[in-house]
Amino acid sequence: MVVFGPLGLAHGQRVGLVLSGGGATGLTHIGVMKALEENGVPIDYIAGSSMGALVGGLYAAGYSPVQIDSLFHTELFQIMAEGGIEPRYQYYFKQDAPDASVISVKLDLDTMLQYSLPTNLREPALIDYEQMTMFGPVSALAGYDLDKLFVPFRCVASDITDQRSVTFSEGDLAQVVRASMSYPFYFKPIRVDGHLMMDGGLYNNFPSDVMYHDFLPDIIVGSNVSYNSPPPSEDDLLGQLRAMMQERTTYAIQCENGVIIEPITSTSLFDFSEPGLAIADGYAAAMARMPEILAQVKRRVTPEEMAHRRRVFRDGMPALMMDQVRIHGLTKSQTRYVERSLYRGKASLTPDQLKPKYFRLVADRNIARLYPKATYAPERQRFDLDLYVKREKKLQVRFGGMFSSRPINTGMVGLRYNLFGRSSAHVDASSYFGKFYAAGQLKLRAYLSTKAPIYLEPTFNLHRWDHFRSFSTFFDEVKPSFIVIREAFGGLNAGMGLDNKGILRYDIKWGETLDRYYQGQDFTGQDTTDVTTFRHVTTGLMIERNSLNRKQHPNAGESLMASLRYISGDETTDPGSTSVDNLRTFRANHTWAVAKVSLDKYFLPRGIFKFGFLAEGVFSTMPAFQNFTASVIRSPAFQPTPESKTYFIEQFRSPKYVAGGVRTIIAVARNKFDLRLEAHVFQPYEPFSRATDNTTELAPAFSERYYLGSGSLIYQSPLGPVWFNLSYFDGLREPWAWSLNFGYVLFNQKAQE
Repeated sequence: MVVFGPLGLAHGQRVGLVLSGGGATGLTHIGVMKALEENGVPIDYIAGSSMGALVGGLYAAGYSPVQIDSLFHTELFQIMAEGGIEPRYQYYFKQDAPDASVISVKLDLDTMLQYSLPTNLREPALIDYEQMTMFGPVSALAGYDLDKLFVPFRCVASDITDQRSVTFSEGDLAQVVRASMSYPFYFKPIRVDGHLMMDGGLYNNFPSDVMYHDFLPDIIVGSNVSYNSPPPSEDDLLGQLRAMMQERTTYAIQCENGVIIEPITSTSLFDFSEPGLAIADGYAAAMARMPEILAQVKRRVTPEEMAHRRRVFRDGMPALMMDQVRIHGLTKSQTRYVERSLYRGKASLTPDQLKPKYFRLVADRNIARLYPKATYAPERQRFDLDLYVKREKKLQVRFGGMFSSRPINTGMVGLRYNLFGRSSAHVDASSYFGKFYAAGQLKLRAYLSTKAPIYLEPTFNLHRWDHFRSFSTFFDEVKPSFIVIREAFGGLNAGMGLDNKGILRYDIKWGETLDRYYQGQDFTGQDTTDVTTFRHVTTGLMIERNSLNRKQHPNAGESLMASLRYISGDETTDPGSTSVDNLRTFRANHTWAVAKVSLDKYFLPRGIFKFGFLAEGVFSTMPAFQNFTASVIRSPAFQPTPESKTYFIEQFRSPKYVAGGVRTIIAVARNKFDLRLEAHVFQPYEPFSRATDNTTELAPAFSERYYLGSGSLIYQSPLGPVWFNLSYFDGLREPWAWSLNFGYVLFNQKAQE
């Protein structure tokens, strides 16, 4: 029989390859294909389901098994498998200000929880974009006919709308493969022609019947790593859900001549961290069956012939140049916002030009999901880009806090309401409650549809830090506080994005601080506190570049920040019973400037051993307040660890200082556990010193130096960090402190930040 196809003129037997689903275990299919090609066994047709559809689609697109092997070993693939985004495309400008939240629930006001539960564990934004760039030109070359790919290809998916299996013989290769690999609760399903598509393995996890019906090959070689699940028990919820969703599959060759290869691998369903193991297991399993395969398949193709055919095929692909963008799923004003964000002043876009703009939209908190589809227009020799956009739910509720064996327990709740039109905006309210820290914040942030990315943010904040001697439970105080710091301010923040990781921010605020304190820690409940009120205006300019991978305990990336701030206000101090001069009210005007530079950097992001360092410098012209304690409270503080942020340590506060430290981190279990060791030094220059009458004087330059050490064992749980810490604080009466903690030591924005 003579067959004409995309491989040219072929004589003799036709061989079909069927690839099952199986998640990460489906990587064994790559090893099977490597073994077949090395032995000259032709692959004339491919049919695949789920992971088999992805591997088979890559082969049908003209990638060799060796190239596919290399793709799955790249850092890019590892990021896609984890549902992440490449660090250089994580748009810091649009990230939320870090808070102590550990749980977030998104709600529709009309339906509340009905459509608000999450449907995926991994975000598909990166894999959707990469599949568009990889498969778009191939689909255009084939005229969206899967029979005209490098080898004819069939892909099966599950139509949830009609509750049936669907076989794709035409269409966009990226879209049909993505439909087939939408594993329930792992990747979000997509719509194809109005029908919701999920993982092909739900109804047909080994499409041998599709291969036989559509292509009628002489021989079918199957690679199978799946099986029908056993009947669920009454206590097996996941098994019950699987049984309800998944139909039983016949794992057999529907052909007179055929061989099924069933690789055995230790790779688990969602473990893509070591693809080489599964690929090697597939290769070994195929080689074990190779004598049987070679006995049935007499026809051979040489590696040189295959390489030539691939080169000829892929050389015919058009370049992926996009000159028209169509937005689906938004209102007219929302569409205008997206268009201006993507396509300002460009006649056409390459994938590299589009990618940073695309992921800026992915980072937008008013956009829940983007799905890109590139369609070739041969008359223009350009692609149309269709963006299917789903706007984010209007309401988000956040819960979190800090729960510790130390008396710093704090709860947190936040509420955000999204506003989306010609600009992207949201109103955010948050509250912290606890004995140590309490706060309330209300702000409106609006991202403008301008050429340069800009936001405006009016804000109002209330804070209270209560530094007390000790207490035993969440609310029960045992001894009185020695310093209580209250702050209230309102103002305006304005920010401009600088590339993907940078931001330039300006702010102006009006505020009042009210500090209650004793002059030292030797006091009783009958003593009255000094009270210092400082009503002030402050304005500042900050430039920052941030690529840290976590909002607390990072172990990769860097943060570089430089700021300049001006502060002017009026102090009023009313002395208490522990003050030497407890008769007169003191008033004064203070004006000063503060310059600060800090660098927090980590090395070896992919290794087990990671290293980091912190460098920080502050220069301030801050004058002394009426007494030493009031002066120290207003002074800049060096707080390099989460634990240090919960102490008031006067030795680590000064208007002028340089400080820094080193960090050694041992990260194991795929970055889930960190052993973190830190050592820091604080060097003040002419720090405030307590005079005999509790007034303030300047100590000699470089006459004092203090040290801080920390050791933590940290588990990054799905909700937030759990860690045990042992710290040393130079200058405390009891310098050693330990704690067991869960959550985040993070506060709302302060007036002078």
